[in-house]
Amino acid sequence: MEGISFLNDFNALSAMLRDPDEVDIPREGVSKPGGPVAGPGAIGPSDLLDVKVPAPKPKKDPKAIWADWEVPDAAVMVEDDETDGREVPVYEFMYKQAVESTDVFLGMSGKNESSTSCEDMVLRIELPGVSGAAEIDLDVKPTYVKLSHARFRLSVYLPHRVNEDKGKAAWDAKAQVLRVTMPIVREDPF
Repeated sequence: MEGISFLNDFNALSAMLRDPDEVDIPREGVSKPGGPVAGPGAIGPSDLLDVKVPAPKPKKDPKAIWADWEVPDAAVMVEDDETDGREVPVYEFMYKQAVESTDVFLGMSGKNESSTSCEDMVLRIELPGVSGAAEIDLDVKPTYVKLSHARFRLSVYLPHRVNEDKGKAAWDAKAQVLRVTMPIVREDPF
């Protein structure tokens, strides 16, 4: 009871010292003496109690070597049947770059010999014993290539994303080599 008496005395003193021309501020939501609870939590307007605090961000595993976005989804994984019995042909990736004399001799465009400056990627596949392109089933996607033949099979991820709609395939019957030229898609300009 002694605390409430002090509060009443304090309010009376405050009323005596208040300027008569001062506007009275409404005290909605502020606890009053004899109210439910008088304590530090009851000070101030009650609408501040409904503040939403964001959930904490999940902690990254310090030992993780891959980010979630770097691991392909199971839906886009290239299935590679090891017990198929068909052989995997010899293949290699090569890159094409459109250069001019100012690039070669003066280096004015900022291009270099790395694959980050190349416009096209060429997949060269050696298919000995194949007589023509009609025997080959080729499926090109932005991140992988699948080749199927009665004797050969190939499922390979591409080192860069490509534009699957603008690619070209050429069969060299003399060398029995299939060349698949695909434009590289640059997501971040260098």
